[in-house]
Amino acid sequence: MTIKHFFKQQQTKIYYGSVTFVLGLLFSWALISVNAIVMMPRRELMWFYLVPLHWLTWIGLVIGNALIIIWQVRIYRRTVSLDRLIEDLTKIADEGPDIAVDWNAPFAPRTQALINVSNRIAETTAHLRAEERASEQSKDEMITNISHDLRTPLTAIIGYLGLVEMGDRLSEADRRKYIHTAYDKSNQMKSLVEDLFEFSKTQTSDAVLNINQLSLSDLFAQLLASYEIDARDKNIELMQLTEPNLIIMEGDSDKLARALMNLIINALKYGEGATFIKLTAQVRGDQVEIRVSNNGVPIPQKDLKDIFDRFYRVESSRSSKTGGTGLGLAIVKGIIEQHAGSIYAQSNDEITSFVMTLPLTQRRTV
Repeated sequence: MTIKHFFKQQQTKIYYGSVTFVLGLLFSWALISVNAIVMMPRRELMWFYLVPLHWLTWIGLVIGNALIIIWQVRIYRRTVSLDRLIEDLTKIADEGPDIAVDWNAPFAPRTQALINVSNRIAETTAHLRAEERASEQSKDEMITNISHDLRTPLTAIIGYLGLVEMGDRLSEADRRKYIHTAYDKSNQMKSLVEDLFEFSKTQTSDAVLNINQLSLSDLFAQLLASYEIDARDKNIELMQLTEPNLIIMEGDSDKLARALMNLIINALKYGEGATFIKLTAQVRGDQVEIRVSNNGVPIPQKDLKDIFDRFYRVESSRSSKTGGTGLGLAIVKGIIEQHAGSIYAQSNDEITSFVMTLPLTQRRTV
């Protein structure tokens, strides 16, 4: 409590104490006057203040003055709490809207309502600031990761092309080897840039979806046909199942196809030891549940909650052989959320599944 607030509170006490005293005197005078008029003959009214008080008058004096005191105390408490709240809100306006009021006003319901609203605003502001800080930190991390992932292949390209520049001192075999390696690194950079572009499109709030009706069984068949050769080389069987057989839903077919492609590629790359990759869809009320499953090496439980974060890679997938930009699953999550859906992963020793839930119909924006 500040000195200014203390003196203001003392002034308020003196004011309401004086008002209470005056109101008590007026009430007592009025009640005694009524007692005299009732108890004395008219001709003796000039002596009415000397008339003994009736016992009902005594009760009236006690109860009436008690009610006046209670009434004034309630008003005093409301005024003091309101003054204190005004001082705290002024402080909040100066220092920051995420500061909460740390006291209550049980005898002043309206003041308490204002305190509750102020604290809700403070809580919301604190949450928004925390999100803003997390967003800034995430952007910094993203820039660092992009710089690292671009610098690594770029350094290799420059190095190998520098060797090629040596001219006659290289054998033809070494020249071809270095050019081929530089070409591979260039494709790696191209893949990263394309994934960054695709990821950025999933993060914009004004992204437009090309909504149309599509058959999930037909979409599954087209996607699996595209990866039939890759799966055969790895001795993996591609399967699909929809319940019912014909499921028609609304969505951006290109984006949904990209999401499912990323999950299939992910299973082919990292599902070591898998014998099948299965796409399933099942209608549940006004939504459809889509699963992309494989029976390869399980994802560690500690990684399941983080695998949809951009640039996150499960430790076992950090190798030049499998490659990857760390954006594939982040792109999938972005596309699913653009369709007002959700996605999560579950994994055990028997099966790993990426489970998506999507509405059958999309809300149209005017």
